[in-house]
Amino acid sequence: MHKQGLISPTTAPKNIWRHYALKSAMLCIALALGGCDVYKEDAKCADTIKAYDKLGFITDENGLATDPDTGTRWFRCSGGKRFVNYRCKGEALYLSWDEATAYATEFSEKSGVQWRLPTNGEMKSIMQPNCIAPAMNENVFLATEVNNHWTSSTSLHQKTFKCAINTYSGRISCRQARIIKQPFLLVRDG
Repeated sequence: MHKQGLISPTTAPKNIWRHYALKSAMLCIALALGGCDVYKEDAKCADTIKAYDKLGFITDENGLATDPDTGTRWFRCSGGKRFVNYRCKGEALYLSWDEATAYATEFSEKSGVQWRLPTNGEMKSIMQPNCIAPAMNENVFLATEVNNHWTSSTSLHQKTFKCAINTYSGRISCRQARIIKQPFLLVRDG
């Protein structure tokens, strides 16, 4: 007895052909409507942020950038670099999380000002959501390495892992082995 909805050997090829024809047509329509925008490249921040536009940050001759909304003051160069003649000179230090934290402590003692690693939220606040490589304003943060940068925020497994933000995309990961050597920025409270 033939039941409604079951495929018989005589109708199987016809139904399968219709199924694949329908899927192929849907794929063609999706590609035609979607076009190549699906594969468009993300814009680089250097190409989207106008020269000299600091997007609200206030900078000074000492290499500091102040966020007027939070009062947080940033050293504009990566840890290890010096600010000279409105440029970052030298090489960025790539340190483990513990070494980067110790560097901030030593920097504080020598400068007489309390410096620290930024939190995830502070690092996220300087990331530009619509551009990449680095996803930050290079008019403010000069010659920043496109890499993971340590933050002071804690991880669920803080004895082994710490948090870092990837400056290429602005994404945060709290599964960074604390012994990995990475660059970092320094902040101080306003």
